[in-house]
Amino acid sequence: MNILKKMGLSLTFLAGLSSTQAQELAVLDMRKVEKITPKTLPMQASNPSGSMLAANNQYFIKNGEPWYPLMGEIHYNRVNDQDWEEALLKMKSGGLGIVATYVFWNEHEAPKGTWDWEKGRNLRRFVELCGKHGLYVWLRIGPWSHGEQLYGGHPDWINSMKGKRSNDSAYLAESSRLFQQIGKQTSGLYFKNGGPIIGVQLENEYASGQAEHISTLKKMALSSKIEPVFWSVTANTVFDDTKEQVIPLQGGYPYRGWEKDGGKATKDFLYGNDQWIMTDALGKVFYDTNRFPKGMCEQGCGSQVTYANRFVVEPHIVEAHLQNQMGRGMNMMGYYMFHGGTQSPGLKEPGCPENYDFQAPISEFGYLRPSYKYLKILHHFANDFGKELVQMRVVEAHNPLRDELNTEKLRYIGRVKDNHGFVFLCNAQVRVPMPDKQVSLQIKLPNETINFPTFILKGETSPILPFNLDLNGILIKYALAQPFAKVENEGNLMVFFQKLNGVEPQVALDKTTLQEMKSAGWILRKKDGFDVLSSSKSNVIELKNGKGKRVTLVFLTRTEAEKAWRINLNGKQALVLSEADMVLKNNEIELLQMKVPTFDFKIYPANTIAFETSMKKIESSIWDNYTVSVPQKKPALNLQKRATNEIEIGSAEAFPTYINDVFVKVDYRGGQAEVWQGEKLKTDHLFNGVPWLLGLKNYLPYGQLIVRLADWNNSITGISAEVIDDIKKTGPSFNAIEVISQYKTSVKMNP
Repeated sequence: MNILKKMGLSLTFLAGLSSTQAQELAVLDMRKVEKITPKTLPMQASNPSGSMLAANNQYFIKNGEPWYPLMGEIHYNRVNDQDWEEALLKMKSGGLGIVATYVFWNEHEAPKGTWDWEKGRNLRRFVELCGKHGLYVWLRIGPWSHGEQLYGGHPDWINSMKGKRSNDSAYLAESSRLFQQIGKQTSGLYFKNGGPIIGVQLENEYASGQAEHISTLKKMALSSKIEPVFWSVTANTVFDDTKEQVIPLQGGYPYRGWEKDGGKATKDFLYGNDQWIMTDALGKVFYDTNRFPKGMCEQGCGSQVTYANRFVVEPHIVEAHLQNQMGRGMNMMGYYMFHGGTQSPGLKEPGCPENYDFQAPISEFGYLRPSYKYLKILHHFANDFGKELVQMRVVEAHNPLRDELNTEKLRYIGRVKDNHGFVFLCNAQVRVPMPDKQVSLQIKLPNETINFPTFILKGETSPILPFNLDLNGILIKYALAQPFAKVENEGNLMVFFQKLNGVEPQVALDKTTLQEMKSAGWILRKKDGFDVLSSSKSNVIELKNGKGKRVTLVFLTRTEAEKAWRINLNGKQALVLSEADMVLKNNEIELLQMKVPTFDFKIYPANTIAFETSMKKIESSIWDNYTVSVPQKKPALNLQKRATNEIEIGSAEAFPTYINDVFVKVDYRGGQAEVWQGEKLKTDHLFNGVPWLLGLKNYLPYGQLIVRLADWNNSITGISAEVIDDIKKTGPSFNAIEVISQYKTSVKMNP
């Protein structure tokens, strides 16, 4: 410990009580990066239209090119089947390309010998809807699944078997019946048939069983006509990695509902080595990591609160957690859960609530949380820059940080291939506030050293910075801004960057790769032989490459980037900026917005997409502005307070078509809030200090609702003592009730 710490002082304090810590030189030495030739895995297939999927030990491959898959979990049995299509479109609009779902055994067979694959359990219809909208599917078929399902998804007679989850002959015979049922339900829906199913996960978190059990399950599945391209297990599973029969996919949660208060500060923000969940030891794995591409099947973008453990998922933490995974070499991202839901009656795991909302990016009732838009920025990046990213090797700092409680030292890592790459900087940590940092960044390459300008890295942010970024032959030596999306039409490229909070964007260009440059409003200076542009006013740089094609750089604020939606309509690409949530449907855009019936959106580039509407349009040089409105409507809800802890909600009229849903914002204090319809408990919300946004469209058509608050339970953790004392004094009570309309409109593109 140095003398300043012994004295109880800090460099920050001595510098004048600034929240910014002393400048740190971050160096990434990439001069001797090992080049590895990828080794093909025995998993590949083509479909009837000629599309091809494959994988090697470094990354996944789509149509012969490196591919960064993005996958999100939704459980069809936990979402109203009338909402499946809209839910899938929201996932796709958020940048995801694969839908993952458990197939819970006890959801479909009860009693023994009686199978139910209808309505909300219609797996085939769900998979077909995924295929209809161009989404791949990754099934998690168990036989044991967990997923907070009763007995981990096992029927009660399987749960009581001594030989369960093993190669016991009786258990295998029963499991074979399940696989045969799944095979029948999914017949013809596999990629090789032209269907959407590309992956299957066997078992789940099988950390203490028999390695040969996984091989046996795969053989059984194949004999049941379950025939995906890719097979996977969770990476904490015991299996024979030398056979390369399955790909181990990892998991990690910044918030942990199974731990008191939702957990403490974790090592997940330190760009650590491979492990299932970072807890006690970095680098803990159960297989040869060089045999398989690195990917996630359970990237925690939310977590389930329990009766005992309460917490609030913060969106910037979810974003930083994802960015860490990308930086440390994950070349596939699979979320758990991306869309929340509601538990099937009688089938929830003890200790869990009726809701399975998970504080997910898409809630139990289908509204988009801020985390959805935070993650979408990185999804655009993965979709538009992932081809290059997955081929890049990971380069750690010389002395990487391994203490999650250290807020002083910078956390950073690099990825590089052929002298170009990205630097990942993390100044966020779950449970620990992070101060601003003054950073100087240096990249050492075989033939050059690139020095970024010194800048302030704001606390609670996690940017990605490029170096030697090739854009249609124009070389960006570095950018003090985060690239996140590309739009290309007829060879003309538009690249979008997110400005760093509080930092003036700077771009260094290799002028030898330019034919022409228009940079009105930017300051040009020469440094290290580059043309360096900086601006606090202008947001656009127009360039032309050696072949006469345009490359336009557009710099957006963080707020604008959160509003950005990547679209492709009739082969024309664009980026749309809107306060509204956006759902893409073939040749139309559906807009959803809380409270406000007027929808504004901006499309880059200008004059690319025309719409079949008389919407108000304002043109500019590089974008088009549109405005469209629907009538303002206050829903005719009957809200009646029946007691201090109980309200009744009813409605005498159906919602008009321009209202997608009506939400009741329930601001309350108590142990939990429950929704009853007659004698049936429909769902609930466990108090964590955040108001509950309750969607009504799937309930009110069937009668009035009762929202009832429960008493406080002293076993609850994660809530401040002050709030607990207040609840105990007043008893469960409502602070405020607000009715909110969610408006919607659709705009169609001209053919």
